[in-house]
Amino acid sequence: MTYLNNWTLWLLLLALLPIIIHMLNRLRYKTVQWAAMYFLLKANKAATRRAKLRQYLLLLFRALAILFLIWAMMRPQVGGWIGKAAGGAPEVVIVLLDRSATMQSKAGADRQETKLAHAQKLLAAAGKTSPGSRFVLIENVLRSPLEIADTATLGTMQMGEATDSAADIPAMFRAGLEYLIKNKPGSAELWLASDLQSSNWRNESAEWQDIAARFAGLPQDMHVRVLDLSSAPGTNLGIAVKTAEFRPSKAAPEKGTLAISLETKSGGATGTFPLKTTRDGATSQSDLVLNSPVRRETVKTEIAKLPEGGGWGKFELPADDNLADNVAYFTYRAPTPLHAAIVSELPAARRFAAAAAPDKTRTDRTAEVVAPARAADIKWKNAALIVWQGAAPGDMVAKQLQAFVEGGGVLLAFPAGGDSGNGPLGITWSAAENAKEPFRISSWDELDGPLARTDNGASLPLARMELTRRQLARIGDNAHVHALFADGQPFLVAQTLGAGRIVACAASPDAEWGTFGEGFVLLPMMQRLLTQGGARLVPPAMATAGEWKPAEGEFWTALETTERRDPRWHAGIFKNAGRLIALNRPEAEDDSDYLDAAAVKKLLPNVKVEVLTKAAERNPDGLQSEIWPAMIIATMVFMIFEMLLATSKTLIPQKPKPRVPVAARKEEVGV
Repeated sequence: MTYLNNWTLWLLLLALLPIIIHMLNRLRYKTVQWAAMYFLLKANKAATRRAKLRQYLLLLFRALAILFLIWAMMRPQVGGWIGKAAGGAPEVVIVLLDRSATMQSKAGADRQETKLAHAQKLLAAAGKTSPGSRFVLIENVLRSPLEIADTATLGTMQMGEATDSAADIPAMFRAGLEYLIKNKPGSAELWLASDLQSSNWRNESAEWQDIAARFAGLPQDMHVRVLDLSSAPGTNLGIAVKTAEFRPSKAAPEKGTLAISLETKSGGATGTFPLKTTRDGATSQSDLVLNSPVRRETVKTEIAKLPEGGGWGKFELPADDNLADNVAYFTYRAPTPLHAAIVSELPAARRFAAAAAPDKTRTDRTAEVVAPARAADIKWKNAALIVWQGAAPGDMVAKQLQAFVEGGGVLLAFPAGGDSGNGPLGITWSAAENAKEPFRISSWDELDGPLARTDNGASLPLARMELTRRQLARIGDNAHVHALFADGQPFLVAQTLGAGRIVACAASPDAEWGTFGEGFVLLPMMQRLLTQGGARLVPPAMATAGEWKPAEGEFWTALETTERRDPRWHAGIFKNAGRLIALNRPEAEDDSDYLDAAAVKKLLPNVKVEVLTKAAERNPDGLQSEIWPAMIIATMVFMIFEMLLATSKTLIPQKPKPRVPVAARKEEVGV
């Protein structure tokens, strides 16, 4: 229990006033022993007992009335999410603060305050309940324990500001555990403020089992308190740039077309909205027409002259309930030369080379065919894409290939036909199947990946392909399926390895395999994988805020604004010498899947976890409830009881009636 008016504490001594007055009144009388009183006192013995009981009850109710009145003046607070334990405030309170991009969305009934700002106010109010505790802040970006004077300072310090990054909640818990293990405080509590977004909590991860076990092994009686800042979504539009590519013209390399893949999410709202576009400092505005929850389009702009070092820009939507997803940034520059190496001895190798470098006049796209026996001669450092058709390589080439993929390259594997067998980097092939009726592809990922729609929004013609032969591939248990046959078998699967990607296709472009070799699917698929693998060859032009980190000694400054921006956790355009980079919020921050209180408690079994639900709608003063109205009512009740006792004849000694002699009674009855 805590008090808002501690200055009235000394007034509690007034509760002794009725007792003092009673004792003083007793001093006013002097006891004189008189023999005749013995018989009178004996006659009134019962009445005297009632008189004493009445006096004691009157004293009790008068003292309680004064006590509870003064107690109400102190404005006591009890209960709520955070309160002092029976043994007092904890020695250390570790505050885990989620300041990810989704915490910038507005919440509450009036939608006037962001989740992060409201969380800071709640934590400031909660900190008042533990004035003797030391507070340690662990936020979601650096995750380094920082001792702070008070939780009231969270709203004014840089490490409490909103970020455009994601949060790794398990990593924050681990940082808190490491602090406890290292510093060994006598008692500790862990307070977490988060909107419980699933992508940040990673609730499917097995690392929660280790975290729960480490909590159980702590010598302290640990208590975890969670502020649940999740809330129903409000009016919100979000925009994101997927890719930005400068395509030079054949006539003049400094001229060309800027193609930007843009995604807009409306949260179910439809209509026409203003879209502000800035490119290299010049601003324009256009109408954005939304008729579906998600819209993908490619915006093309003619570039008269490519700026030296590349150009930059951003798209902006009007302000709404979440300011973090209203701006998307991009940079563009001259294309990087991309090289593909095709390891195959089959006729399909020519088709692979033509799909990787279809325009012989372009020097930024090249391809070479390498025999499997000479795969060790591949210039791995210069390659963006390795196409492999055949059996698994030897140990030396396998190690080189694995290092290539882990470094960010892309391996695209095709079947060679025949019996089942092993391919490169753990790929296994089933036996080749010949179709009685053509195999057809029924579903595929049209939003992302190598089979996504074209710039003009048209779908790739996978449904029209007729495959007379297939050889299914298996990579691993967690492989992503990009396309499926009508019978549910995978056509194209992919697996992440390090910073790169392994992709396996179930068909070869040879004529005897069907129409896959016509190029309407093979060409865009290989071009996209070539671009993806080429990202490792040059410093990134676009990256994710919170994941990209400047190299040691590099100093990056915000280009498009004069506001203070930190490239470690803020989105924007940043410049270092002649280099530009566009940092955007993580895609996962646009997810709308959130945990509930039961799911949070399930992650930490055998740990005392208390979740304050609907915290976004709670007043900071409401973390604990004031009980002074109940004190006033109790005071009135005690005063009523005191009045009833003071006026009741039941406990007031009554004057005994005089006894009538027996002879007189006989005369009255006429005896």
